[in-house]
Amino acid sequence: MSQINKIVGNTDIYLLDQILKGRYQKTDVILDAGSGSGRNLHWFYNNGFTVYGIDKDKNNIKDLKNTYSSQKANFYTSIVEDLNFKDHFFNHIICSAVLHFACNTVHFNTMFSELFRVLKPKGTIFIRVASNMGIEDKIVSVSEGVFNLPDGTTRFLLTRSLLKSLQEQHKFSFLESLKTVNVNDQRCMTTLVLQK
Repeated sequence: MSQINKIVGNTDIYLLDQILKGRYQKTDVILDAGSGSGRNLHWFYNNGFTVYGIDKDKNNIKDLKNTYSSQKANFYTSIVEDLNFKDHFFNHIICSAVLHFACNTVHFNTMFSELFRVLKPKGTIFIRVASNMGIEDKIVSVSEGVFNLPDGTTRFLLTRSLLKSLQEQHKFSFLESLKTVNVNDQRCMTTLVLQK
């Protein structure tokens, strides 16, 4: 078990699935948008990828710089909706458990559009986000796009209609079928693997 942990760390199981499918090449440049502790960067860093991470918490960024200190690791305090990178800069973007902190649909769309702006054509984006898929009758609207969930949290929720609107606007394709995990009817997390 310790050998497995040394190789993959605490990488999200759905992202690990993408790694095992060979989606990433060593010359690729990776952004973890909303990187937190950097758990999803572990495998990429240890395998020589050029990695970038942004987070709005400056303490997270300080810890990331200490944990991942090579010249191929680049970390900045930033918010997803205002990325200080050139257009088409990244081959792949990871954005796990971040977008459901949007204040409303406009905010969500701004974050999503900014991620696609910095993604290269044919690049991929891995997203995990709270959704209403499977618990539509168990959530209570708080404000536009934001709901109280049975687990006691309040989140912006991805919906099928919002996803359709995003696809019409950004013209992405699905590299994987949409996957949603229902956690005991308390919350649902949807995984998207998209190609620009």
